[in-house]
Amino acid sequence: MKSLLKDFGASVSELRRRDEGISLRSIRKDMLPYMLAYAVELMLYAVRQVYLPVNETLFGLPGKTVIYVAHMAASLIVMLLWSERFRKLIVISVAVMAAGFAAFVFVPRGTEAYVWSGVAAMAGLGGAVTCARCGFAFASNNTERMVGMLLMTVSVALIYLLDTFNVTNPAAAKGLPLALTALLAVCLLKFKEGDLEAKEVSGAEDAKGLYCALAFMIVYFGIDGYLYKFADAAGTAGSVLFSAGMIVSATAFFAVPAVLKKNVWNLWTQVFLLSAAAAALAVLGPRIGSDLPCQLVSGLATLGWPLSLYMLACAQRRFASYRLLKRCTVIFVILSPLTTVTDDVINSYFPERIPGVALVYILVMLTLFLLTVPYTYRHLFSMGWIGDLSRDDMKRIYEKTGEGDMFAGYDLTPRQKEVAALLLAAKTRRQISGELGLSESTVKMHASELYRKLNINSRVELFRLFGVSEAEEKTE
Repeated sequence: MKSLLKDFGASVSELRRRDEGISLRSIRKDMLPYMLAYAVELMLYAVRQVYLPVNETLFGLPGKTVIYVAHMAASLIVMLLWSERFRKLIVISVAVMAAGFAAFVFVPRGTEAYVWSGVAAMAGLGGAVTCARCGFAFASNNTERMVGMLLMTVSVALIYLLDTFNVTNPAAAKGLPLALTALLAVCLLKFKEGDLEAKEVSGAEDAKGLYCALAFMIVYFGIDGYLYKFADAAGTAGSVLFSAGMIVSATAFFAVPAVLKKNVWNLWTQVFLLSAAAAALAVLGPRIGSDLPCQLVSGLATLGWPLSLYMLACAQRRFASYRLLKRCTVIFVILSPLTTVTDDVINSYFPERIPGVALVYILVMLTLFLLTVPYTYRHLFSMGWIGDLSRDDMKRIYEKTGEGDMFAGYDLTPRQKEVAALLLAAKTRRQISGELGLSESTVKMHASELYRKLNINSRVELFRLFGVSEAEEKTE
């Protein structure tokens, strides 16, 4: 235990040293499709639930169950087929999604055709979410992921408000799903195969880090269902407070690392505490004469959803090869329905028990969370993924030039920019290989390619081109 706590303390010190925070200046215009695609996909999923509910049956099964299975199955299939050559998967997913949603919006409800169109729409969206998630993890940087989740959370809160005030005009009920489908299709079709770069091989330590991040997302996936059930049981005032809490939490999600310079880990403890407070207030609501405080705190606690998605994407970028990512997707597809089924069973047969069950569930999760903090922190947060695209070396080189992106205009990929920055920091090929999780041959390939694009032949010429003194860098 003493050794574990010592490692934990060392991890905290290392994390504080390496964490460079979040800066809007690091958002890259050419990478906006990767930032927006995942956010828009989550918005479209929320719009579908509000404006295209499926209450019909198909083959004697509830329609919503059928389309959920289609969604998850398509997502899993696309992930298992995923490789560096992914354009065909994107085109097929976009085509199925667009055709499915076009029919889903206009086919009369109450018919089998409506359910079938829903199956097509959600199957296409399942493939699209895998494509969007890979772009979000393997092409976006931390700031872009953060802003994407901020946009998503605020938009979902506004969609929830539309539902609260029963806004069902054609612009909302038909135009919004079609507009989001079109925007998602445009973003996905702009994905370039050279922009997404995963690790070639993931080791045992990589797997531990990614499994920790995946576990946090699955845990919150279960908590999230109870939080929304609290809101569904509220009146208009409660729903407005819930949406307001979501918007405030989204602002905090960005402000804590960007303005206060705090680590996202600090947010996790607050999320669990807020979730427990929401469940406690739901239990005590009848006694204190109002459940409105529960709605506000529940809205604040929804911060866990964008936070867990952000954390998982950062961990994927740091740890995951495509092979490890596929393994994690299979685990999620197997485990996530268990939380959904549990929520639905309690909601269907024991609705009055939801607050109490939620409180017990969250308190158990909170206890496990606190007990495993040293272990999870050691394997997830001490690995430096928070600074994955803003390393000390790269930041120091940028500061020497006084530019936000010294490589702008050279048509370098994000990976080539990373290699160039580390070359300018006088790192050896072996050091770069270890820091980026690539083989030395791959580093050599990236170096050769960036030299070709810069029309130079050596590292000395690279130093000269960017005004960096080789001797100065070696003495730092």
